[in-house]
Amino acid sequence: MSPWPHGDPRDVAHQILTDPRFALAAKRPGEKSWLEYLYDALRDLWHKLTDPLNRLTGNPRLTTIIGYAVLVVIAVLLAIVFVRFGARFAAKRTVRSARAVAAAAALDTDARSLLARALDAASAGRHHEAAALLWASALRALDEHGRVRFDPSRTPGEWRRVVRDASFDAFARDAVDALFGERGADAALVARMRDAYDRVVAPA
Repeated sequence: MSPWPHGDPRDVAHQILTDPRFALAAKRPGEKSWLEYLYDALRDLWHKLTDPLNRLTGNPRLTTIIGYAVLVVIAVLLAIVFVRFGARFAAKRTVRSARAVAAAAALDTDARSLLARALDAASAGRHHEAAALLWASALRALDEHGRVRFDPSRTPGEWRRVVRDASFDAFARDAVDALFGERGADAALVARMRDAYDRVVAPA
C-alpha cells in the first residue's frame, strides 16, 4: 500500500517542473541584459573622455591612472558641495523654525509665559527655540511695560532704533546671531541672552 494516498509528491513535482507554463524564457543568442547595456555605455563614455588624453600621452596605462585620479577628485568635490549644501539647508530650516516659534508665540502669549517656555526649551537643549522665545518675550515685555508698542513686522535693527538702549542692543545682537547667523544658537549664547533679559525688560 502506498504511503501517499493522494499520490507520490515526487510525481507532482516532476509534473510541475516539466510543465512549459512554468519554464523560464530562454535567453536568445546574443541578447544582453540591461546591466550589460549599461556597462557598454559607460565603457564607451570612458573611452570618449580618455581618448584625447591617450593620444597625448601615448600610454594607455598612464591615461587610465590619470582618469581614475580625476574621477576621485570630482567625487571628493561633489561630496564637499553636498555636505556644505546640506549643512546650510539644515541651518536655514532651523532659523525658519525658530522664527516661526517666536512669531506665533508673540501674537497671543504674554511675556511671562513666553519666558517660562524659553527656560523649558533651554533646559531641554533646544537652544534655537529658547533664543527665539527669549526674543519674543522681551519684545512682548517692552510692550507690556509701556516702553515700545509691539509690532511683529519690525526687524531686529528697527527694534534697536526704536528702543535706543545699550542693553537691548547687546541682547538684539545675540538674538540675531542665534536666529540668523551661520553658527546658530548654543547653550552659552542662550545663557548670555537670559542674563541680559532682566536688564532689557526692566521698566524705564
